[in-house]
Amino acid sequence: MSACESTTSDTLKSERLWNSNYLKVMTSNFLLFFAFYILTPLLPIYLDAQFKADKDMIGLVLSGYVVATLLIRPFSGFIVDSFNRKKVLMLCFFVFFICFAGYIGAGTLLMFAIVRTMHGIPFGAATVANSTVAIDVLPSSRRNEGIGFYGLSNNLAMAVAPSIGIYIYSATGNFSLLFWIALALALAGFCSASSVKIPQREIVLNKPKLSLDHFFLGRAWLMAVNISLFGLCWGIMSNYVAIYGQEELGIT
Repeated sequence: MSACESTTSDTLKSERLWNSNYLKVMTSNFLLFFAFYILTPLLPIYLDAQFKADKDMIGLVLSGYVVATLLIRPFSGFIVDSFNRKKVLMLCFFVFFICFAGYIGAGTLLMFAIVRTMHGIPFGAATVANSTVAIDVLPSSRRNEGIGFYGLSNNLAMAVAPSIGIYIYSATGNFSLLFWIALALALAGFCSASSVKIPQREIVLNKPKLSLDHFFLGRAWLMAVNISLFGLCWGIMSNYVAIYGQEELGIT
């Protein structure tokens, strides 16, 4: 093989999209969202059955998760850029995993509401950290393509996990089993993320002073509004669609 052919082969290998680290990051992201979405349609039913919560209280309890995620995300990017990304991801993913155990141990509605709200913090931070790690392990020439495929792991989990969760509940009627399954899935995601090898980054010695644009990018406000409207449509229905199907349509 000539030197030119060898160089070309090495370049193609280094720019390979489906490398092992990228696959591990996608797997951990899929499992993270799968663990989240497998419970999403059933938590309103659980709160109604376990704690006799009315619809207003159900909406209040479940919205705490989203509020906590919303509050932590503007700071997540700054944290990921300022500290070791692998360690930040591991810490956030571990806390996300542990919080599922809190659902199992929550004996009162107040305790469940606290656990649910606190769970949103590591979820918001872990999703940002994992996305950043995905960018780090992608070849620069195929980064846009890679991020597109990476987003499919979210969508696939969102499409499959609720149906699987509902199927398991309809077959067993056991909420605790679902919590344990979510806990195991989150653990598997943590293990997958822990095996990712991230390229070393140079430490920035002269960092710019802390300012508002570290947390809020002014140029992105239009896209932020767009995503907010999309999330609003989904969020309004997600807390109540299972109960609506059960009470109004007789879907069990």
